[in-house]
Amino acid sequence: MPPVEIKKPLAPDTQLSLVRFSPCGKVLAAAAHDGTVRRFDATKPDTPELPKLTGHDGWVTALAFQASGRMFTGDSWGRLIAWDGTVDTPKKAWEVQPAHDGWLRKLAVSPDGKTLATVGRDGLLKLWNPDSGKPITIIKGDDDLLAVAFHPNGTVITGDLHGRIREWDASTGKATRTIEVKEIYLLDRIQDVGGVRCFAFDEKGETLIVGGAQPKTGGFVQAIPHLFAYEWKTGTRLHTWKGASDNEGYVQDVAWHAGQAVAVTSGQPGQGKVFFWKPGDAKPSFEASKPNCHSVAVSPDGTRLAVSATNANSSGNGRLKGKEGEYPANNSPIHLWTLS
Repeated sequence: MPPVEIKKPLAPDTQLSLVRFSPCGKVLAAAAHDGTVRRFDATKPDTPELPKLTGHDGWVTALAFQASGRMFTGDSWGRLIAWDGTVDTPKKAWEVQPAHDGWLRKLAVSPDGKTLATVGRDGLLKLWNPDSGKPITIIKGDDDLLAVAFHPNGTVITGDLHGRIREWDASTGKATRTIEVKEIYLLDRIQDVGGVRCFAFDEKGETLIVGGAQPKTGGFVQAIPHLFAYEWKTGTRLHTWKGASDNEGYVQDVAWHAGQAVAVTSGQPGQGKVFFWKPGDAKPSFEASKPNCHSVAVSPDGTRLAVSATNANSSGNGRLKGKEGEYPANNSPIHLWTLS
């Protein structure tokens, strides 16, 4: 059966970078542009909002959970925070400022929970002790690193602005192999655009799904969204999905569920969708249009789907004015679906 949408989305009063379910499935957490972490009680039918967390300086841009329930968040000023407690108001366990010089792009927790990985605008991959917040290894990449993930066997991979996927040996700091996805990078005059935006491994780690877009220009969000499926053992590209228009923009986030990639796109104002794609199929098995989607999360039990988007008639083009002549703030509805 296709996903069934819960008609009333959650309505936080701010824009969100991404959403993630806690490992226990009780909390849906969201990284917010106002420097807070928003949380919702996923055990109740109406998913009410829980007390928000404060402590970040800029946009909260990265969020992930350890299996124990400890949550890690990072922001656009490079701060990294660990939080203990899931349903009750979590407390800071530790924080590092700055963990990166500027934008902390993404973070990930290893399958055994013993390593935390972060990547940033400074081109660094950093591995941390998640219990203490002490750095373990610092690896210099070649570029702005946009994505990081762990293979189920514990090795770490990164994706960068130039479309390179690298697997790293943490003991030596050397890349053990590189996969180049050349379609998703463009030098437009003096501007670099594109890059590897997101990753997802299947349950066995045999297939890697890579999300990005083929840019048309650097001045506007003109790009054709792409998903790529790679055989991880050999690095061979198996399948490619390509969007229909350069107005559709970038694949911003991707998850894996029941043999399919679940992805979201964000492009020109109002252009966005969530879709399910089985590698090898010519088109998605399910898709729904939502304005400018930025993140997707599947609950641990596989029964719920959450997508953060942008409010309809947003003021992203700077032309809409409120009643008092001020530009109205955008927000990010969280759309929910039940999965069979």
